[in-house]
Amino acid sequence: MMLRLIYILIFVTVAGCSKSPEVLVIVGGHEYDTTEFFEMFHSMEGINFDSVSHPAALELLSSSKVGQYDLLIFYDFIPDMPLSDSTLYLKLTRLGMPMIFMHHAICTFQQWDGYQQMVGGRYVMPGFHPDSTLHSGYAHDMDLKIEVLDPSHPVTSGTGEFMIHDEGYYNILINKEVHPLLGTSHRYCAPQVAWVNECDRSTCLYLMFGHDKQAYTNTSLHQLLKNSIFWLSGL
Repeated sequence: MMLRLIYILIFVTVAGCSKSPEVLVIVGGHEYDTTEFFEMFHSMEGINFDSVSHPAALELLSSSKVGQYDLLIFYDFIPDMPLSDSTLYLKLTRLGMPMIFMHHAICTFQQWDGYQQMVGGRYVMPGFHPDSTLHSGYAHDMDLKIEVLDPSHPVTSGTGEFMIHDEGYYNILINKEVHPLLGTSHRYCAPQVAWVNECDRSTCLYLMFGHDKQAYTNTSLHQLLKNSIFWLSGL
């Protein structure tokens, strides 16, 4: 009888840990290496994901269906998103939906300051701000040496210093309240390339990486993304 009880307890424990994070990946507005991008997520064991592209993305995000996901990953690029759509994003933060913003998603929603408060920073695009000294820039095909700024954080667990071939952003705005995770000293890249930010009831994470397939195949990026997904999903 005792052995049977122990077996049942072990089974329940294992079964209770078997839930996979349900992730929704939002894309659109920018070209990318589609096959390799989604293969990056397919290769992560224990993660289920769906994807949706603009303009259908906003319809899904504003519906009750968004509640079936543990986490949202934004990889979209919609700089001229209408200010009226801000109510949708505010609703997500009030619900406490965890979110990851990848690479060019920092450029979305140039007309709404509240988006910067969600992401924790902003890439300032010409045409959306009159002060040219605040305009951000980018550089392609760089070999970035990445330093772990907080090795004790769950997102950086198992990740030491690494190299990644990617695009970098510089002269971006970074909110002083963010919690830095990763950095670099490259002259054409911001000193912080990954951080955590709190907005209302939501925890948001920004990862600058992910321009093309050369970045998607980087094993350190895979580890960071997988860590981020499980940590933000609470699993």
